[in-house]
Amino acid sequence: MIQKLTLKQRRLIEGLTQTQMAEKIGVHVNTYASWEENPEKISIGKAKDIAGALNLSVNEIFFEN
Repeated sequence: MIQKLTLKQRRLIEGLTQTQMAEKIGVHVNTYASWEENPEKISIGKAKDIAGALNLSVNEIFFEN
């Protein structure tokens, strides 16, 4: 079975800190950190921003983490 990567793992692969990621998508670092733990709380709009920054699809954020 293939293990799915978490948002944190994908962010680290891209070489970004939580602070850098938060800045890229225009949210406070605490907000982004919370989303890494609870991706189901991310809005569709911000999920699109995260997907673009991490080379993911929105489906990967919501359904594969």
